[in-house]
Amino acid sequence: DAVSTKELEIYGDPLADAGSDGNTCAGVPYTVSGASAQNSTSILWTEDGTGSLSGSTTLTPTYTPGSGETGDVTLTLTVQGQGNCGSAVSTMTLSIQSGAAADAGSDAEICEGNTYQVTDATASDYTSIQWTEDGTGSLSGSTTLTPTYTPGTNETGIVTLTLTANGSGSCGDAVSTKELEIYGDPLADA
Repeated sequence: DAVSTKELEIYGDPLADAGSDGNTCAGVPYTVSGASAQNSTSILWTEDGTGSLSGSTTLTPTYTPGSGETGDVTLTLTVQGQGNCGSAVSTMTLSIQSGAAADAGSDAEICEGNTYQVTDATASDYTSIQWTEDGTGSLSGSTTLTPTYTPGTNETGIVTLTLTANGSGSCGDAVSTKELEIYGDPLADA
């Protein structure tokens, strides 16, 4: 009797897991972590943003947001299976947040003994704001865009008012300053 044999190789189905959703700030690269692939011959990441993707054939690619890009970008992991097992796909969402912005406004001046309220400061994309000063006086409303500086007794010269807008998530803080010049009262002695 003639006997013939053949081998049948059975591959496991390809599995893809892009990992958890992530977030970054405008202009700050994001590296994927926690992604996995099984039963594969190759992997490939793609994206639908305006930025660029490096390391797209690894489990830890890095997405660099495009100029001024904010919002959600979908990163897609495609795992090619062995033999004729097809492919598996998994996605993750990368949320790109605007960085904080702060503008303390124009420099100002007052006369000795008067108070000064900021009226021209702006801030955006922040979680909180904080004003500080380097004078001998006091600052009220320091967590608003319109704080009031009360000079110390006989205080004259330049006081720097600093606005810090705290960024959200992994976004950094934005800092802006303005100078408040306090002039001495005119004195006359006949």
